[in-house]
Amino acid sequence: MLPALEQADDLYFDQICRVDIKPWSRGRVALVGDAACGATIGGMGTGTGLVAAYTLAGELAAAGGDHTVAFPRYEARLGSFARRAQRGGAGTGRFLAPRTARGLAIRNWLHNQGWFRTLTYKIAGERSAGIDLPDYARYAVRS
Repeated sequence: MLPALEQADDLYFDQICRVDIKPWSRGRVALVGDAACGATIGGMGTGTGLVAAYTLAGELAAAGGDHTVAFPRYEARLGSFARRAQRGGAGTGRFLAPRTARGLAIRNWLHNQGWFRTLTYKIAGERSAGIDLPDYARYAVRS
């Protein structure tokens, strides 16, 4: 692959980073998941996105569709959950994209260890718990 890089005319490199956006909405547009709070590159983006979509839809229903009421409620309800999930990203970039061959070998070895996977799942589980989501069923549209 390395020799092919010299001939590539469409090579793109980027850095591993997260941008914090506040607020998560403007006008009638609201962001969810990684677009809103960029949870981590450690696996919390999908979970945060699902929780955010559920909460945003519920808050819109609870507010009778009034986005000026629903959007601030949505962000207030998810703020601490998202910040807790974001803590999982500290140092993750350096671990997943090591700068040396030795770092790469260590990362690969760790990912092949059952105890390491168990530990990472446990840490992710702790960060993803602790949010009480309302039951928005009473606002559901019945056909």
